[in-house]
Amino acid sequence: MIFFTKKKSSQFFFGLFFVTLIIAGHPISIDGAFNDWNTVPVAYEDDSNDYDEADFHILKITEDNNFIFIYLSFYSDEFLMQNWNDFHLYIDADDDSLTGFNIGGIGAELKWIFGSRTGQSNINDSQSEIYQNDLNLRIAPTTTSNKFEIAISKSSNSLTLGGEQTFSKGRFLLTEKENGGDILPDDTDEIFFEFYDQLVPEPIPTLLDRKSEQDIRLVSYNTLNEGILDPNRQSHFRRIIQALDPDIIALQEHSEWGSIEDIIQSWFPNDDWNASWTYGDLVVLSNFSIISHTQLSSDRSMAVLIETVDRIGKNLLVFNSHLSCCSNDEDRQDQVDSFTSDWREWRLNNTVPFEIEESTPFIHVGDFNFVGYRKQVETIRLGNIDNENEFGNDFYPDWDSTPIVELYPRHTHKRMGYTWRNDNSSFNPGKLDYIFYSDATIDSGRNYILNTLSMDQASLNQYSLQEADTEIASDHLPLVFDIKVDQDLGYYDASKLNETTVKCFAYPNPFNSIVKIEFSTSKSTSLIVNIFDVNGKLINRLFDGFMGKGLHSLDWNGKTNKGYECSSGIYFIDYRTDQKIYKQRLIYLK
Repeated sequence: MIFFTKKKSSQFFFGLFFVTLIIAGHPISIDGAFNDWNTVPVAYEDDSNDYDEADFHILKITEDNNFIFIYLSFYSDEFLMQNWNDFHLYIDADDDSLTGFNIGGIGAELKWIFGSRTGQSNINDSQSEIYQNDLNLRIAPTTTSNKFEIAISKSSNSLTLGGEQTFSKGRFLLTEKENGGDILPDDTDEIFFEFYDQLVPEPIPTLLDRKSEQDIRLVSYNTLNEGILDPNRQSHFRRIIQALDPDIIALQEHSEWGSIEDIIQSWFPNDDWNASWTYGDLVVLSNFSIISHTQLSSDRSMAVLIETVDRIGKNLLVFNSHLSCCSNDEDRQDQVDSFTSDWREWRLNNTVPFEIEESTPFIHVGDFNFVGYRKQVETIRLGNIDNENEFGNDFYPDWDSTPIVELYPRHTHKRMGYTWRNDNSSFNPGKLDYIFYSDATIDSGRNYILNTLSMDQASLNQYSLQEADTEIASDHLPLVFDIKVDQDLGYYDASKLNETTVKCFAYPNPFNSIVKIEFSTSKSTSLIVNIFDVNGKLINRLFDGFMGKGLHSLDWNGKTNKGYECSSGIYFIDYRTDQKIYKQRLIYLK
């Protein structure tokens, strides 16, 4: 639990007004999706228009067993949290204003400067430089945004005073600059928090297998300088790819394509593998026949048409991209503009590199290197072209004239969504690899990010993996996307656009600590997910908002909205769309 002091109410009191809120810890996923923050109360709301540049808005704080989580939003402008700013975070980890850095009336043991990706600790008057690895710092999104979620390890030296305490309480301060700019909280206010022992259930591991053997599995993987050909790394790749058991593999940073088909074939001798490539570093392999392929005009993307008509009723179009890295924002924007222009002309004006049928299902994967402006993501997802003078007009990229879906996969065993990590870099782990898909023609099945470092030994053994496999193989993690095979896939029908269906599955059931609730929606829809008891009493509201088409998951820990333990018995999951109510029975055994 957490206690907060909220902003003073000067209308009624002089000085600080302390309001105590008792809040349960929350299972937050650092993935940039933010839905899991809906039930976390506001710790502080800053005044608007108090500064011209960064104008802080909402602060939320919560925890789980390993991290303190911070949610921060701004009133208007977008910022890049790991660059282009001078935001200073201060945490007083011992609630003692006489120790640490004296700033804003607190004594901070931790000072972190987001834009420079460095910080300092001040423990017992001893100062030392710290880096993101020292904090196990995790931030999402990796692009510009007006809201961020941040995780800092509660066991870091800065918060435990070098291992002398269990981090349980403190004070919080955020400044726009070291001197000047907006301050959160305002200088007349104070944010105090205190943690109490209340375990947040660990996530239920995601199985690596498909939900259905008929589902078509695609794996996207940046292999870091032809890593599959490296004799010191090849065995790690072999175990990873064999465990994932894909039908289609999209590789980035693999320019030596001459032997890759034979290598994959040797790993799956019972299949018949085919390969297509570009003159860059992009390769697509498939155990279905490849009909056509082409390099697109930006030379950073390729398109491959795969013969899947016998499985899904249509052939599948796969786009594979590897965009310019790092500070090359202008080049990266030109590349997504060029891709979107190519797809618009292909779809609308029959300017075709090869023939495709109307409503051909398509997926766009790759290492997009989105580490700058969010605008680049929106160009892919929304068809929002930046340079219209050169690349033409905007257009919605899906067949039903809507945006395509950006997927938010997570690690199988941790609530994290990063796809790149390099502990020798000052940059914290981030999401560089993406999955976009046409939800007019494709239903998402199981999807996830594989990180063997986070897997328990039993799971590693189950899939013949080793703990260090993904760490040694590449600085990127493989993304997995299953196309759910059903009778409607590949048969886009405008008459069905107004229909919404929900299919649900919960496991384990019965459960005694936490139940994972997986459900798929047939289209994007407003959705409410409630837990009711057998008497029809509302126990907990798990979700209330807009949900995209595809597979989603929620966890319920057997507690009420207020954090009280429920008694053993029968409960019901209630899914409500604009059109229909779906119910599923749960059995809770304490």
